[in-house]
Amino acid sequence: MKFLLKLVFAGGVISSVAAAPNNDAGSMHMRADSVNVESGIESGLSGSYEITNPYVEVEKPFTIATRAAAPLATRVSCGGRVWTHGEYLGRTGDDQPVYTRIQDNRVYLNWNGVVPDNIWILYHLKENTFPISPENDALINGCVNPVDPSTAPVNLLGTNGNGQITCKGVAMPNGDRLGVFVGSTGNTYQFIKYVDGLLRVMIKQGENDTRTDNYYMGLLAETIQGKDGSYLDQQWRGVLTTDMVTGCFWPTAPKTATPLPDNNCASGPTIGNISNITQTALTLTFSGSGVTSLKWRIKSGGTAVRSGTTNDLGSATSVNLSYSSLSPGDYTLEIEGNNCSSAVNSRSFRINEPVVGVPDCQNGPSVTGISNITPSSATVTFGGTNLHVFSWRILQGTYAVASGKTGTLTTNSTNLTFNFLQNNTYTFELKAEDCKAASVATRTFTVSATDTRTACTRGPNLQSVTTSNETGLSFLFDGENVFAIDWKIKQDGVTIRQNRVSPTSNTPSINYNTLATGRYTLEIQGGSCKSAPSTALFGVNIPLPIYISDFDGKAVEKGVELTWNVVAEQDGKEFEILRYDERMQNEEILGKVGLTDQRTGKYSFLDENPLSGTNYYQLKQIDIDGTYTKSKIVAVNADVLVGSLVAPNPAQDYVNVRFSSRKASTSDVTIYNLAGQPVSKSTIRISEGKNDHRINVKKLGGGHYFIRINNGSEATKLRFIKAD
Repeated sequence: MKFLLKLVFAGGVISSVAAAPNNDAGSMHMRADSVNVESGIESGLSGSYEITNPYVEVEKPFTIATRAAAPLATRVSCGGRVWTHGEYLGRTGDDQPVYTRIQDNRVYLNWNGVVPDNIWILYHLKENTFPISPENDALINGCVNPVDPSTAPVNLLGTNGNGQITCKGVAMPNGDRLGVFVGSTGNTYQFIKYVDGLLRVMIKQGENDTRTDNYYMGLLAETIQGKDGSYLDQQWRGVLTTDMVTGCFWPTAPKTATPLPDNNCASGPTIGNISNITQTALTLTFSGSGVTSLKWRIKSGGTAVRSGTTNDLGSATSVNLSYSSLSPGDYTLEIEGNNCSSAVNSRSFRINEPVVGVPDCQNGPSVTGISNITPSSATVTFGGTNLHVFSWRILQGTYAVASGKTGTLTTNSTNLTFNFLQNNTYTFELKAEDCKAASVATRTFTVSATDTRTACTRGPNLQSVTTSNETGLSFLFDGENVFAIDWKIKQDGVTIRQNRVSPTSNTPSINYNTLATGRYTLEIQGGSCKSAPSTALFGVNIPLPIYISDFDGKAVEKGVELTWNVVAEQDGKEFEILRYDERMQNEEILGKVGLTDQRTGKYSFLDENPLSGTNYYQLKQIDIDGTYTKSKIVAVNADVLVGSLVAPNPAQDYVNVRFSSRKASTSDVTIYNLAGQPVSKSTIRISEGKNDHRINVKKLGGGHYFIRINNGSEATKLRFIKAD
């Protein structure tokens, strides 16, 4: 009997496979007369197999010959850079991670699980991994691929028995016309074209266009939608869909890279033992073959706190690791090959409290005198032959109103400063730190003085508690010539923590003894100068009234648009939108946004009159009982180019560029080719508001180009195609 392409085995299926791209990096591209052997063949061989029947007319047994499949690289070289699959590149403005995806020896981006069409997100990473430059233009253009059918979640491509490529089971005849895009400058005709075994959209701009190598698929979706009179040819109406366009047609010729061999470790490394553990070093033994150097990380709670690599160890399997001092506690050590690739191996270890031989205090400790007393300072004289470091508290009754710790002292007298104390009698308590004593030393003193501090020039006014936990917080304040701030933490009106901080910025941090779960009030007032108290609420380990994500702002034609998502809420009421000036001062309430009936979802607010320059925005999330929390602060430069548009595209003699600007200026306009080389430069005058400019591109050769318009420190980048 004739040999059949489709065969069924017990426990497995053999079927003909199309030579088409697939989103699985492990899939094989095969000839149309080959088949893929799936699971269930008794031999247990892996890879691809070519099944042939040497007897055409006579029924004879066929043979299965193994054909080794070339492994796909996880490391490739392109543009002078090594790209590694899974490599972390950075985060975009919405805090979504971007990784490298290597597939079929090509470089793609993995943007939080999605392959993006816009490869230029690399220019907008918070870490500035790829600064905007002609060199990086060339690197990204030449190496990074946009989304294409090979990265689609579902493979829609195939072939039929007539040698045609199929899309979603529909035959796509080579050369068949798909439809006509009706544009303002004329009609663009779109055809199916097979290019190196891939489906492309070939275009002809007008009846007299004789080119057969002009490819562009950006108009096909609008043609399917019938936009502005555009239409599909009769045989494609109701057949061709937008998901077929994105899932079957390649927007550009794939950019390939040079695969690099995966230098895998023969075995290991595996941690054997961790010993000699101190706060700054440990000894590691490991096993493994071919491992001569290690990468290592020390993690606390899943976060890497120390890391490094070892020198070449040769054949040694023991190494001493040194690191900056770590606090006593539980940690995890991770290792992997440095000279070769390997899996990560880990083991937990503990840093114990250091055992230090502390001597007994001699001739003390004692507080022999307190002098030069003011409401915020005093000179303390103490006794103790070998006492050089002590911690101290000032008590009002049994409650500590101030505390601190000295550095190493060389005399038995030191001047201490503390938060402002009202006239009263207090107890000074001294605890020895570098020698052992059975008890603390105490002495009473009295503050009886006139407050000679002058009034603060401005503030300090507490604007918000930006972060808080059980042992510390940071806050945002507004003030001028405030060199010390006295703070108190209150609960139900009772002060339970207080001290003084000398701010070095307008967002100082303070630390305190552990607070229990609950709601608290932070109160601040001038320390080096006099001011009225200013307060803000904060919580420790309590549910926020509203949980938001993706709070962001961007300049738009009508002002600055703020957007955020409410992902959960509990007794939430509304948002107040706050704005600060370029100095992060002068809080202004722009308006309120109430929670909708649906509660969760996307919210937005438009600031129609932003300040010139950088504006800082914050959301005040208010609960129904009046308590509130504040979001992170986002910065938006309102003096930017927005609403950018280039047309016609593709272009022949000129392109019209339309955009809006919030300020007038003179701007450079530079056109770059795909290699990132400038090919044209001119100057335009930008007016405040809407701008329309016509740029001559008649002398440019056919191909893809970029227009870069600079406006001060801001720039916009537009792509267009020049048609011959």
